[in-house]
Amino acid sequence: MAKETCIFCKIVRGEIAAEFVYKDEQMVVFHDLYPKAKHHFLVVPTVHVETFLDLQDNHFPLLTNMIKVVQHLIKDKKLHGAYRIVINGGRHQEVPHLHLHLLGD
Repeated sequence: MAKETCIFCKIVRGEIAAEFVYKDEQMVVFHDLYPKAKHHFLVVPTVHVETFLDLQDNHFPLLTNMIKVVQHLIKDKKLHGAYRIVINGGRHQEVPHLHLHLLGD
Protein backbone atom coordinates (compact mmCIF):
# COMPACT_ATOMS: atom_id res chain seq x y z
CA MET A 1 0.00 0.00 0.00
CA ALA A 2 1.32 3.42 -0.88
CA LYS A 3 1.80 5.95 1.89
CA GLU A 4 -0.58 8.28 0.04
CA THR A 5 -3.51 5.91 0.69
CA CYS A 6 -2.34 4.39 4.01
CA ILE A 7 -4.83 5.05 6.82
CA PHE A 8 -2.07 5.50 9.41
CA CYS A 9 -0.14 7.89 7.15
CA LYS A 10 -3.35 9.92 6.74
CA ILE A 11 -3.69 10.06 10.54
CA VAL A 12 -0.05 11.15 10.87
CA ARG A 13 -0.61 13.89 8.26
CA GLY A 14 -3.82 15.07 9.98
CA GLU A 15 -6.08 14.05 7.10
CA ILE A 16 -8.00 11.71 9.41
CA ALA A 17 -8.76 12.90 12.92
CA ALA A 18 -7.34 11.05 15.89
CA GLU A 19 -6.91 11.97 19.52
CA PHE A 20 -3.24 11.40 20.26
CA VAL A 21 -2.19 9.99 23.60
CA TYR A 22 1.41 10.74 22.61
CA LYS A 23 3.05 12.46 19.65
CA ASP A 24 6.58 13.36 18.61
CA GLU A 25 8.50 13.59 15.34
CA GLN A 26 8.96 9.81 15.10
CA MET A 27 5.63 8.39 16.24
CA VAL A 28 2.05 8.91 17.31
CA VAL A 29 -0.01 6.93 19.80
CA PHE A 30 -3.79 6.75 19.80
CA HIS A 31 -6.61 4.46 20.95
CA ASP A 32 -7.57 1.54 18.72
CA LEU A 33 -11.05 2.03 17.25
CA TYR A 34 -11.85 -1.64 17.96
CA PRO A 35 -10.21 -2.31 21.32
CA LYS A 36 -9.40 -5.85 22.36
CA ALA A 37 -8.72 -4.83 25.98
CA LYS A 38 -9.73 -2.13 28.46
CA HIS A 39 -6.71 -0.12 27.25
CA HIS A 40 -5.66 -0.64 23.63
CA PHE A 41 -3.18 1.79 22.14
CA LEU A 42 -1.61 1.84 18.69
CA VAL A 43 2.00 3.01 18.54
CA VAL A 44 2.56 4.12 14.96
CA PRO A 45 5.79 5.43 13.43
CA THR A 46 5.44 8.58 11.34
CA VAL A 47 7.61 7.03 8.62
CA HIS A 48 5.80 4.52 6.41
CA VAL A 49 7.27 1.04 6.89
CA GLU A 50 4.79 -1.58 5.71
CA THR A 51 5.72 -4.60 7.82
CA PHE A 52 8.07 -5.86 10.49
CA LEU A 53 10.01 -7.66 7.74
CA ASP A 54 10.57 -4.35 5.91
CA LEU A 55 12.60 -2.88 8.77
CA GLN A 56 16.11 -1.83 7.75
CA ASP A 57 19.18 -1.05 9.86
CA ASN A 58 18.34 2.66 9.79
CA HIS A 59 14.96 1.93 11.48
CA PHE A 60 16.41 0.41 14.66
CA PRO A 61 16.74 3.74 16.50
CA LEU A 62 13.05 4.28 15.75
CA LEU A 63 12.20 0.87 17.22
CA THR A 64 14.19 1.72 20.34
CA ASN A 65 12.20 4.94 20.74
CA MET A 66 8.94 3.07 20.20
CA ILE A 67 9.87 0.69 23.02
CA LYS A 68 10.72 3.63 25.30
CA VAL A 69 7.32 5.20 24.58
CA VAL A 70 5.59 1.88 25.32
CA GLN A 71 7.46 1.65 28.63
CA HIS A 72 6.33 5.19 29.48
CA LEU A 73 2.71 4.36 28.61
CA ILE A 74 2.74 1.20 30.73
CA LYS A 75 3.90 3.24 33.71
CA ASP A 76 1.75 6.31 33.00
CA LYS A 77 -1.46 4.31 32.43
CA LYS A 78 -0.64 1.99 35.37
CA LEU A 79 -0.73 -1.17 33.26
CA HIS A 80 2.00 -2.87 35.32
CA GLY A 81 -0.27 -5.71 36.42
CA ALA A 82 -1.18 -7.02 32.99
CA TYR A 83 -0.20 -5.88 29.52
CA ARG A 84 0.69 -7.25 26.10
CA ILE A 85 2.74 -5.76 23.30
CA VAL A 86 1.82 -7.15 19.88
CA ILE A 87 3.18 -6.78 16.36
CA ASN A 88 0.92 -8.35 13.74
CA GLY A 89 2.14 -9.52 10.36
CA GLY A 90 0.90 -11.18 7.20
CA ARG A 91 -2.84 -11.74 7.09
CA HIS A 92 -3.08 -10.68 10.76
CA GLN A 93 -1.88 -7.15 9.96
CA GLU A 94 -5.01 -5.21 9.00
CA VAL A 95 -3.25 -1.93 8.19
CA PRO A 96 -0.05 -2.34 6.16
CA HIS A 97 1.96 0.15 8.22
CA LEU A 98 4.22 -1.13 10.98
CA HIS A 99 2.72 -0.51 14.42
CA LEU A 100 2.69 -1.88 17.94
CA HIS A 101 -0.42 -2.72 19.90
CA LEU A 102 -0.23 -2.06 23.64
CA LEU A 103 -3.07 -3.82 25.42
CA GLY A 104 -3.69 -3.68 29.15
CA ASP A 105 -6.28 -4.21 31.87
